Formats: sequence, C-alpha cells, structure tokens
Amino acid sequence: MSTICGVIVNPIAGMGGRVGLKGTDGREALMRARELGAEPVAADRMSRALRHLVDLAPEVLLVTCSGAMGEDAVYGSGAAPHEVLPAAHDRDTQPEDTEEAAAEMARRDVDLLFFAGGDGTAR
Repeated sequence: MSTICGVIVNPIAGMGGRVGLKGTDGREALMRARELGAEPVAADRMSRALRHLVDLAPEVLLVTCSGAMGEDAVYGSGAAPHEVLPAAHDRDTQPEDTEEAAAEMARRDVDLLFFAGGDGTAR
C-alpha cells in the first residue's frame, strides 16, 4: 500500500521577512511587502523538499491543492500529483483556505502532511 502525502503551500508565506517586515499577515502587510519588492518563496522551497522526498520514496502519492497552493510546487519538483483539490485562484489566499485544505486532506486520510508557510499556516 502506498503512502499518501498531502501538500499545502501558503503562497504568500515568507514574503514579508525578505523585505524586513514581520510576516505577511493581513492585507496591508502583504501589500507593503509587494511594494518593497517581495516575491513569493514558499513554492520554491516546497519544490526543493519534494524533490528529495520523491528521490527517496518514488512510490509516494501526493495529494495537493490546485495552483499556487501546492500543484505548482509539485510539478516544480518534477513529480505529478496523484490528486488535486480545488483551491483559491483569483485572489490571495486567506487562513480559511489553508484550514479547508487541511480538513479535506484529513477526510481523505493522508498519512503525512507537508506544508510550506509560517506560524499561521502551522496553526
């Protein structure tokens, strides 16, 4: 039986720290980070981690969210997702997007959850 791993990316995580802010919590902080030239970093970090996972355990099945919340990072790692769940597309993600994704993965009995994000994502 294959191990099923969930993958969730908070696409705006880490942007504030790159430009000297204390995170990107709240619309104003995210806007300020972008004004200062911040670029998303979480997906690239997840892609690097998943490359190692897939090298070590190619039989792992990856369940992720669509687009920037995980699918992009999975494909960026050279892997392909086993299943893609719907996620926010036309707006910046909010805490409830991560909460809904994690709850759906729990319902699907994922064995292990990988996430890229900050304190809020961890909570």
